[in-house]
Amino acid sequence: MTFRISPQVVPSWHAPKRTTRRRQGRYSDLAIETALTLGLVFSLRLRQTEGFMASVRKLMGLDLAVPDHTTLSRRASKPRAPNKRQFSRVPDKVPVQVLIDS
Repeated sequence: MTFRISPQVVPSWHAPKRTTRRRQGRYSDLAIETALTLGLVFSLRLRQTEGFMASVRKLMGLDLAVPDHTTLSRRASKPRAPNKRQFSRVPDKVPVQVLIDS
């Protein structure tokens, strides 16, 4: 599997500052969409997706926080979340290339 993250993704991984009185978000929509998309492509449950993202982050040497499974569950109901019908299972023994761009 080839996994690439463009340099512009790192600063936009965290949520923008809120101006309202609500709690400050930790992850941007990009971080949530990336995790949910990878989970759908590889048919992973939310806890497995969290672990997969943490492993990839560690292997790439990035200092990014990984969304936990409860955050993914809460934010998966938002309209921008990827839909299961958009993806089919990745066949075994086929090279996978993942590119995350801002």
